[in-house]
Amino acid sequence: RSAAIYGDVLLGMLLSMRDENGEGLDDRQIRDEVMTLIVAGHETTSAALAFAFYLLSENPDVTEKMAAEISEVLDGHLPHIQDLPNLQYTTMVVNETLRLRSPAYILLRQAAEDIQIGEYMIPKDSIVLVSQYVMHRDPRYFEDPLVFRPERWADGLEKKLPTFVYFPFGGGPRMCIGQRFAMAEAVLILATIVQRY
Repeated sequence: RSAAIYGDVLLGMLLSMRDENGEGLDDRQIRDEVMTLIVAGHETTSAALAFAFYLLSENPDVTEKMAAEISEVLDGHLPHIQDLPNLQYTTMVVNETLRLRSPAYILLRQAAEDIQIGEYMIPKDSIVLVSQYVMHRDPRYFEDPLVFRPERWADGLEKKLPTFVYFPFGGGPRMCIGQRFAMAEAVLILATIVQRY
């Protein structure tokens, strides 16, 4: 901190972050963010990949289409972060996996104040459960919601959906800090494994 040379690494990014008042994270907050990435990031990514391979095994046409994209984009080299924008179908496979088989299937939130939601009164300090599992299968937003169909994510579906219809990484101020990292990791690992086999 005294040198203010943080580099382009996770710890450096956390040290250089500032809120709207120009304040940085204190040591405890930085430790908590690093531990969250280490503890939550590895288990959830491996679960998502296991679910992806299960869904791919049940849908050989999707596997073939994804393998063709990976072969074309990578042309024999191992995937790099620069390949992500070109691995569009593989990214759709990950999005669809997270929709159907999200490793985090429910969120807990505590009401900061009394609030009325529709016909329900939620008293301050109540714990509210929000289920990705239920919302990600809602036929109002997803046609044939139980069908594994990565193509549904083409044309920017995620941006067209109302808030908290698709939220595998949570949302609002408590959204998973590792969302982009986890997506990149899942796509690149999936591409690496499919390419090799």
